[in-house]
Amino acid sequence: SQTFKMRFIFFLIFVIFISCDTDRQIIESEEVNIPLSIANNFTMTYTDSSQVKSYVSGNKHFDYSNNILNYSEFFDDVELIIYDDNKTSTIKSDYAIVYNSSRFMEFKGNVEITTTDGELLITDQLYYDTENEWLFTEDKFEYTDKSNKIIANRLDSNRDFTDLVTGNLTGSINITEQ
Repeated sequence: SQTFKMRFIFFLIFVIFISCDTDRQIIESEEVNIPLSIANNFTMTYTDSSQVKSYVSGNKHFDYSNNILNYSEFFDDVELIIYDDNKTSTIKSDYAIVYNSSRFMEFKGNVEITTTDGELLITDQLYYDTENEWLFTEDKFEYTDKSNKIIANRLDSNRDFTDLVTGNLTGSINITEQ
């Protein structure tokens, strides 16, 4: 009976041992990027010293300020209106992303800038450094104002279009000597 108990115990240990899966599985998890908040049909107002500086509106906004990159995405008919003392500029696009830490924006799809001075810029992609108020794109663009029509493949300009550098030009530029 003693040998039977010993065999039974060895048998149980053996069954337990072979039933354990000794192959280790490494489970990799992809970081899931979940927005902190989602807004539909939104309007945001940005102020500085109680003065309205800009409005952003659109159909959908995803706030990823909880992400290490600290950014926000805007979808479907994005509109940014920037107010200055003497001029208002409106940037429209299908999509935009703003990196909150660097205050850098990217607009994509049917990008159009209009100003109260009658300027118009059309392109498919535009970058905007909000800190330095600088615009640039490597894509083809078309810029028109009261006396110029510029079509080129690269733009590097201040937001007022007074310091404008382009790639290969097509179109007309009026140059006046002072």
